[in-house]
Amino acid sequence: MPYENVLYEVRNHVAIITLNNPEHLNAMSQGLARDFRAALDEVQRDPEVRVAITTGAGRAFCAGANLGGDGPRDGERTLMDWWEQQQGGEDRQFAIRDLGKPIIAAVNGYCLGRGLELALWHDIVYAADVAQLGMPEIRHGSMVASLIIWLCGMQRAKELILTGDTISAQEAERIGMVARVVPSGQLMEEAYRLARRIAKVPPHAVYLNKLAIDGVYDIMGLRNAQMFGHKMSTICHALIKDVVTADGVKLEEVRRNQGVRAFLQAREAPFRRDD
Repeated sequence: MPYENVLYEVRNHVAIITLNNPEHLNAMSQGLARDFRAALDEVQRDPEVRVAITTGAGRAFCAGANLGGDGPRDGERTLMDWWEQQQGGEDRQFAIRDLGKPIIAAVNGYCLGRGLELALWHDIVYAADVAQLGMPEIRHGSMVASLIIWLCGMQRAKELILTGDTISAQEAERIGMVARVVPSGQLMEEAYRLARRIAKVPPHAVYLNKLAIDGVYDIMGLRNAQMFGHKMSTICHALIKDVVTADGVKLEEVRRNQGVRAFLQAREAPFRRDD
């Protein structure tokens, strides 16, 4: 089926889903979220597809939430608006995790915030050596119920999430956030090679082994932890009115009057200094 926000193709039992809004660094708009979920459904339905790969067009895998907005501004949302949004995010996360076929994230550039969570819920993450990964949204008072703690441990998760710092692909590999870093020009080749190797295994064995591995996380409480995290995220976002930076700048005022670029510059300004 045709999509407006993703590209979809199948080669030798491998489906390739490309997030396709490069002008906005594939930020997670409502349209992109809708098309990505529909593409997952197509992967699940198609008996010819045994493995899927997700990547991004242009300079980013996904730069996070669509701060330009195709919905109400943060300060205009009600508590129920935020709850419904968080539920939608949780549904998308588990739609990736519970897909009946393995899915690989090929992270080709910026992978931030909700974009990083999108990648981490894939079964295996390969990253280009130029990729940048992080959770910067805490810097404007936001949060995402993150899988990072499950992959990297409590202290690494706190170090990354509580600062909002962005790390290199090499650092992400070192702390267990991604499985492998490969040269940028070889990313899709390597992801496709892995997908083809998995596709040669009997599908029932792949499915049951994937289910068993994922089940370990469920036994450890992953689903309950995500439900709790999304409740906290709803409260956190509902508190967003006009966040003031360490420099005394009102971020929402900047976004309303000067746009997203100025908003991001103002948000990041205090972190460019070592004081």
